[in-house]
Amino acid sequence: MPRLIFIFLLLTAITFLLGRISGNFWHRRAAGKSKPAGSSDTLVQDPHCLTYVSRTAAQAVRRDGVTHYFCGPACAAAFEKKQAEKDPASR
Repeated sequence: MPRLIFIFLLLTAITFLLGRISGNFWHRRAAGKSKPAGSSDTLVQDPHCLTYVSRTAAQAVRRDGVTHYFCGPACAAAFEKKQAEKDPASR
């Protein structure tokens, strides 16, 4: 009986290690089920600090017909200030 328990634990450990080496196949199966197909909650990049944020949680600022998404009001303000410095017509 102790020999069977040892073999079972050894096979479990080997399976776990092979899974970790091959790219976390345990987590890969669940990842496909985490978000329904056609979900509009995509990640967008903040043009100021270059972080990624969920589109639904991002602060959107429309400038020159283009919508920019920011992680927060501080990045949006810094981006607007930088754009105003670049554009001499807005002065």
